[in-house]
Amino acid sequence: MTAPILHLEGVLHRNSPRFELRVRSLTIGAGVTVVLGANGCGKTTLLRLLATVTTPSVGTLVVGGETVTDSNLGKVRRRLGYLPQDDSVPRRLSAFDHVDLVAVMRELAPNQRERRGAVHRALHDVDLVELAGERCSRLSGGQRKRVALAAALAGHADVLILDEPDAHLDDEQLGRLSRTLRDRKATTTIVVATHDRSWVSDIADRTIPMADGQVVT
Repeated sequence: MTAPILHLEGVLHRNSPRFELRVRSLTIGAGVTVVLGANGCGKTTLLRLLATVTTPSVGTLVVGGETVTDSNLGKVRRRLGYLPQDDSVPRRLSAFDHVDLVAVMRELAPNQRERRGAVHRALHDVDLVELAGERCSRLSGGQRKRVALAAALAGHADVLILDEPDAHLDDEQLGRLSRTLRDRKATTTIVVATHDRSWVSDIADRTIPMADGQVVT
């Protein structure tokens, strides 16, 4: 399947009385797109809109030629892998069970065997196979970040939205992530927000600088 094009048109979104995100028109296609900017510039808000976690106050999101609405939201989300910035991994589940639960919600495979194989491969990609059975409450913050990353990577989603995936990763883990994204970018639309472009510079196809809630052109 061809990687879908993401398009935001006429978007205005207010997080608070003090901050609003404005996107006149933005199109993102296959490959790795890196969103850069200082804290508070709107990177996370932009990624939450693209991941359908947040609905814009005004404007539209189009995924693969289809305008996202309440009626097709579930269908669109099944195509998405999303890594949020915050630590939202439930502590009571094991690493494997959390990734598997997300895989079930996204309907990643037609049967349990294929789905669990996809979960195992995703945990391998983030070097967590040995901790797959460990409860997330016993993992470090960095390890939980990798569990959430595995949940996003599982099943080769058409769209990957990754908010600061480099946080808490060491050089070896960053290298693994870079190789994974390089392998997928020809057939996947990948959007990465980061403060540090250096780790992803060799695989980035384009950048989106942001400042004060707007894309800098």
